[in-house]
Amino acid sequence: MSELPNQEIEGRLNAQREVLSYLIAHLVHREGGKGGSLMDALERRTQFQDNQEDPGAVPAGPAIAIEGAMMREFDLIIREARSRLAELQQDRKSD
Repeated sequence: MSELPNQEIEGRLNAQREVLSYLIAHLVHREGGKGGSLMDALERRTQFQDNQEDPGAVPAGPAIAIEGAMMREFDLIIREARSRLAELQQDRKSD
């Protein structure tokens, strides 16, 4: 397996984020513009769910760091999708 420079990895991840947000926005737009169920389901993924019985337990370790990064990525995708959806709705109004 070849080693990719960090810039290459970042560029590819940015492209994937844009594609996902574009697809989500267009899906929601086609469903009537609100997209409550899809957006709500995605937004639930931005909240940490540790399922700990002890509320005082402090999560730690690499798995928590990975899950935190994943939740932040979901948040970025959702925000970008909402922005694209607003643009689509504005375009519809101006037609």
